[in-house]
Amino acid sequence: MNITKQVIDDVNIVLAVEIEKADYAESVEKQLKQLRQRVNMPGFRKGMVPMGMVKKMYGQGVTADEVNRIINDNMFKYIQENKLNVLGEPMISEEQKPVDFDKEEKFTVKFDIALAPEFDLKADKSVKVTNYVIKVDDAMVKSEVARLQNQFGKEVDADKVEENDVLKGDICELNADGSLKEDGLRADNTTIYPRYMKGEDEKKKFAGAKKLTSVDFNPAKAWDNASEFASVLQHKKEEVEGCTADFRFTINEIKRHQDAEMGEELYKTAFGDDCTTEELFKDRIKEGISASLRNETEYKLNRDIQKALKEQVGKLTFPEARLKAWLLKRDEKRDAAKLDEEFPRMLEDLTWQLIEEKIVKDQKIEVSEDDIKQEAKYVIVGQMMQYGMGQLPDEMVDNWVAQALKDDKQRPQLRDQAVSRKIFAFLRGALTIKDKEVSMEDFGKLMQEENK
Repeated sequence: MNITKQVIDDVNIVLAVEIEKADYAESVEKQLKQLRQRVNMPGFRKGMVPMGMVKKMYGQGVTADEVNRIINDNMFKYIQENKLNVLGEPMISEEQKPVDFDKEEKFTVKFDIALAPEFDLKADKSVKVTNYVIKVDDAMVKSEVARLQNQFGKEVDADKVEENDVLKGDICELNADGSLKEDGLRADNTTIYPRYMKGEDEKKKFAGAKKLTSVDFNPAKAWDNASEFASVLQHKKEEVEGCTADFRFTINEIKRHQDAEMGEELYKTAFGDDCTTEELFKDRIKEGISASLRNETEYKLNRDIQKALKEQVGKLTFPEARLKAWLLKRDEKRDAAKLDEEFPRMLEDLTWQLIEEKIVKDQKIEVSEDDIKQEAKYVIVGQMMQYGMGQLPDEMVDNWVAQALKDDKQRPQLRDQAVSRKIFAFLRGALTIKDKEVSMEDFGKLMQEENK
């Protein structure tokens, strides 16, 4: 077997794999003998079918499979030994003619190969990037204090209805004259939230109502769908659809949310027993806000680092025709016109991918099992914090991490994220990064400008 390389240009080559019968004959014969032992054919005992018949029935297929295996093994070995940075996968040349294994003792198979462009990269102090740091102002702290007071508040009883109160009581259908309908719809010990009523006139009927009094109102006008009405009546939706009667709600309880008062109890509840003063409380709030904003500013910084390095590398020349052909072959349902539309963005992403690969290679960046575990922990804790679950037991987090590492889909993603984290950690140390403090409003404008 012989493999030769034909250079078309800097990013396109053709590999010609020349193969002779001697390269595969022995292996094919071995495969056919093994196959003969398994063939069942009427008139012959298992394993006793004549080899000539086996070859006639299966020879072409076995030969084709074995030739493909030998060619692929040797071609990829050639690619590895010659350190060819291949994009996509080798594709059989469109000029390739079918091979007749019965007639041809020697033949050549040609593959079109798309290569990644070569480029120089300077990841050093000559590259300057601004790190925007969002200033935590008094308004942010005040807003977070209010949120925590609300979060750790409690429900108290009230005697007179205000806008955000929750009402518990009994509801029953009325006749047209305002009297109770004997066989009408009703529910005991149900709950109403006046603030969620769409009909303003009906909502106003509850304003100022007192405990142990009744309010007559029209549910069909109060809510704009039967589902909410059905929930209050504790009936199925279809049982209340079309009902336009007035109802009487007798208020048994008025529940009101009362924010937690500023004081040591709130401070400890929010941040632990060591947080005992308002000063410490607000310091912890500032730290928390800074930490949450750091994700946004780091995202912006990483994007700006990418932009600076891509600008330094410049517009790379890619084997566009072969890449498109490979993508269309890999996904036959892909629309060619849609691919043309998306392709510039794909090349942008591919440029960054090549930059990452170069950094990994040049800096000998490696990812350990502990790195992947830590990445899983970052992801899980981050997700839980979005749901307000910031203080999770270590055992619970460890269990979720173990599950994520066993997931065949999640694990490769976590590994890629761990590699990316190490790349940006290196770049933040290697480049010239200057901090610039900005307001939240100005940072928002920067992000809007970037996303245009």
